[in-house]
Amino acid sequence: MQDPYTHVWNNQMPQPNSTTPLPMTSAYSTIHLVMFPAAQEYFDKAHRQSTKLKSMEDVMAYYKLIATGTRCLEVVLKERIQPYVECIAALRYCEAIFTESKEFGAAEEVLNKAIVLAARNNFHDLKFSMLDLSIRMLATKNLKAAQKLLKSCLREADTIGIASWSYTFQYLSVSLYFSADDYTGATNTLKSLYSCSSNELRYMAFLTSALVAIRQNNPSHARDCISQAVQCETDYSRQYIPQLVVMRLILETITTILLGDVAKSEAKLKAVHDCLDGQVQDQSGRWTGWNDDGTFFLFLPSGSDGNTYLPLKFKWWSQPEVYVMSYLISGIVSVHSSWDKKKSSKYFSEGLHVIATEIAGNDSPEAPLMTITQAAHRADFYATAKCYTLFYTCLERFVRGDWSSEGLQALVDAAKSVPTGTVTTMYPLILYVCGLYFQATGKLRSALEAYALIRRIQPQHSELSMMASLGMIIIYRGDVMSNPEQASILGSQLRPVITNSPNQAIKFAWALASAVDGSQSGIDMQNNVVGLLTAARDLANSQFTTIIMHLGASIFSEQEKKENTAMGAFLSAKKTRDVLWCWVSGNLAADMLQQSGKDLMAEKQSSVNKQIYNLVDNLLNSQPPF
Repeated sequence: MQDPYTHVWNNQMPQPNSTTPLPMTSAYSTIHLVMFPAAQEYFDKAHRQSTKLKSMEDVMAYYKLIATGTRCLEVVLKERIQPYVECIAALRYCEAIFTESKEFGAAEEVLNKAIVLAARNNFHDLKFSMLDLSIRMLATKNLKAAQKLLKSCLREADTIGIASWSYTFQYLSVSLYFSADDYTGATNTLKSLYSCSSNELRYMAFLTSALVAIRQNNPSHARDCISQAVQCETDYSRQYIPQLVVMRLILETITTILLGDVAKSEAKLKAVHDCLDGQVQDQSGRWTGWNDDGTFFLFLPSGSDGNTYLPLKFKWWSQPEVYVMSYLISGIVSVHSSWDKKKSSKYFSEGLHVIATEIAGNDSPEAPLMTITQAAHRADFYATAKCYTLFYTCLERFVRGDWSSEGLQALVDAAKSVPTGTVTTMYPLILYVCGLYFQATGKLRSALEAYALIRRIQPQHSELSMMASLGMIIIYRGDVMSNPEQASILGSQLRPVITNSPNQAIKFAWALASAVDGSQSGIDMQNNVVGLLTAARDLANSQFTTIIMHLGASIFSEQEKKENTAMGAFLSAKKTRDVLWCWVSGNLAADMLQQSGKDLMAEKQSSVNKQIYNLVDNLLNSQPPF
């Protein structure tokens, strides 16, 4: 998915240095007093239409408005104007050309001339604003050259003593490293921000470091970074802006999911819900700062230069985008529980509804102001979010035992609309869902092909590759396509990778598969089941607990132990309202009771099982949420 922590920059008009007098003479034109507002009006009108462009005529009308706005700025640049006004006009003109066009060579010449003018007149803020734009322009063509220029600007800002621009260039450096997937460079730059004087910037630095750690598949380090961010929040005297709090809570939830910690993920998810629900009752006005385009400000400490400093501007998700991601994460966390109420299915359905509403748009005059590029990124975000939601919807339905292909078709259709860069991420996920479907419906050769392809295109240490390997091992251990030698080879390759995985749920899945591989004695299998039962309880995963108890009832040799374990599996599933496993374990419990000669109790359990079956039948035959 698109990176939600993209750093953008404040384009508000910088103020001149108080120590630099501006000559006031009637020889200078004042045409900018008319043309600046006119240009902004044309830009705003175009940007308000960017999410509603349906035809080529709409696109042409959009660019006509942009062209008219830039011509207003060109008129100003052709006049004899004050140096400060000329720099402002050049900055606005070049920013418009850069954000609206791929051909900005002419704008670079205008910008370079204005940078020299700003330097000659000691307009430090304006000069750095234009250098910031110049770096971003250069980064589209030559990233190394852009990074070299950025380091030069950072040294100059430090020398002059403008702390606001020093921090700005450091975060721009982080953005450039992110765009190059250079997470080591990003991490090193972020470390220099851990000790800055702004608590908010330190907070943001720790959260960004957590994101870097998640990108590197290191949720344990991400958890440590988030803990440091929480300490910043604790040390801070006033309430934080909501974007930082929600960002932290969502990252915490994602981290616990990646660590396979069900209990903590549910607790963190509740905190996310409480935070988002709290905005309705919040009268502090903090939530009004959540702009439609997802931008928000972190206020930097002023430097020793005495200038009016620029707030640092970030772009994260908009509020609808936050809700879409919250519904997605909520569904993922809830997929293991409350199947009878289909809680996760409801979350996914709500997320898809928000996506459909946002894609459809509206004709409100208060539509968010976006460039056509920003609107395209917004559409890509929702297309990608829809794919991920449908992917997890498929998994949720499979967990419920619904092996129909409708969900797969919806996922494949949605994948056709994702941006090109996301296809390589979605393709292995679709392959995995197809592999599960083929495996469950008896098309084992097709399942093996899907899993093998995942192993070829994914790194061996990726969780998707691990799960694909595990699926192949299970198939090769079966009777239909039995291949013990290949299963053993895959197992030897998989064992060290899973051992080093931070995800406890994947480790548990491996241990469960190893416990029933048929190579162990009955005593060893019983001991393994006891150990797995303890691990399942430590994970606070009721589904794992139920499965292990069900397995134990089939393995234990003592009849009383078999009976007690079967009833334990039934009660465990009943406690979490897991009707599917209630029915499966209930049938086993009835059989065990009958084998023990407890016919009355067995008959009573069978009666309960019949009632549960009606719930199971309704559950498995219900309509999908799309």
